Amino acid sequence: MNARNDELVFRRILVALDTSHNSLAALEAAVELAVGMKAELRGLYVEDINLLRAADSPATRQVHYPYVSGARLDSQGMERQLRAQASQAQRALAAICERRKVKWSFQVARGEVAHEVVAAAEEADMLILGKVSRPLIRRIRLGSTALAAAVQAPCCVLLLQRDEDIRPPVLVTYDGSPIARRAIKIAARLARRNGGYLAVLIVADTLDEEYRLQAEMADWLRCQGLLVRFRRLPEASVPALTQAMQAEHGGVLVLSSTILHLAPLQKLLDETECPVLLVR
Repeated sequence: MNARNDELVFRRILVALDTSHNSLAALEAAVELAVGMKAELRGLYVEDINLLRAADSPATRQVHYPYVSGARLDSQGMERQLRAQASQAQRALAAICERRKVKWSFQVARGEVAHEVVAAAEEADMLILGKVSRPLIRRIRLGSTALAAAVQAPCCVLLLQRDEDIRPPVLVTYDGSPIARRAIKIAARLARRNGGYLAVLIVADTLDEEYRLQAEMADWLRCQGLLVRFRRLPEASVPALTQAMQAEHGGVLVLSSTILHLAPLQKLLDETECPVLLVR
């Protein structure tokens, strides 16, 4: 790697917004990254077409957890609620971006939420969203929109759990692939902004393979002014990654999108509480 000529550029960061606690946490993380990367921040609010369709059902009632009111909810009432939530999301985006001097824009789309989020990500370099929009329990499982983004979005995807932000140390997987080299560069940038410590999880069957992969990265990493620790993963599996994250007290995991298949990736995202950045 060439430390001078192989720098990543992120120009557009997309953050999926609603009015939930998870969404606001995603917004704060997105602004921090936009400041550090000198990127434009684009907010997206999706009016869920399924909610509008359901609102006209005779059986639909308003729900204010943990109670169910007797009031009917029709499509006009739902339209008003969605517009109010979009306005609230836009005000939150504008306030924090103007305070931090980040260039921003805001878009409202209507359709299937997962489809609209993935479609908007076509024009972004990174997509940021919460693991699930409105969790009712502390133990959070991956939502359908987050899973669709993790699997289908064409750009890097950062998934956050509520009350968790990007903090040190930064962990990154490396198997020598082009995507893994991209992940290393992104992880190094995050580490420079978060304490300067980087743990590189080298996926290697043998010690010889570990030494070879470590040698590939050692010189470049030394040029970044980081404190680097290498750890070998004998396999790219959920138990191995989970154990490594616990041992390193990981604050954020930067993961090559090709390192896990769909089922283990979903299991990892379900089980880990720290932010996960999937790199493409």
